[in-house]
Amino acid sequence: MIIETIVSTISADGAPNFAPMGARIAKEGQWSIVVYHGSRTYQNLRASRSCVINLASDVRLFVLTALDDHTPAYKMAATAKGATMDDADEALDFVVKSEMEMDGKTEFIGRITGRRVIKTPAAGYCRARGAVIEALITVTRKGVLPDSQIVDQLGRSRVIVDKTGGAEELEAMELIEKHWSEND
Repeated sequence: MIIETIVSTISADGAPNFAPMGARIAKEGQWSIVVYHGSRTYQNLRASRSCVINLASDVRLFVLTALDDHTPAYKMAATAKGATMDDADEALDFVVKSEMEMDGKTEFIGRITGRRVIKTPAAGYCRARGAVIEALITVTRKGVLPDSQIVDQLGRSRVIVDKTGGAEELEAMELIEKHWSEND
């Protein structure tokens, strides 16, 4: 199972980096993160072998950290080389045990060594949050996916967000659409 998260790593100079990515819950308590080569997350994770996996229900955080290089309010983690977002629902300290090279990316495999519950997320499942995440993933694939496929996904996501979303999801969708129109 893959959970959409915001991974925080620390650079050699101590600066935190936040990046949305899927974290996979693997067998026997192992987790893994697949990171593209050339990214700051990859460089930081290779050097430190540790990060914080932030679980968040506010989709705006995903959009801002993906599209605007946003640094949310945070506290440095005590036992991992990463930062815990103040607005995360939960933070997991992740330590790399092994890695597997793939075409243009690396899968970092490890264990959760610490857990902090920051706040209780809203109960239930909001379809609009999922639609925003799908739209975000799609626009970050510009140059990989055909533009027509991205536009189709944005349209489908917009319908779901308009029907089922609240203020947070509507704002997040508007940020994605603005990014797409400015970078199309």
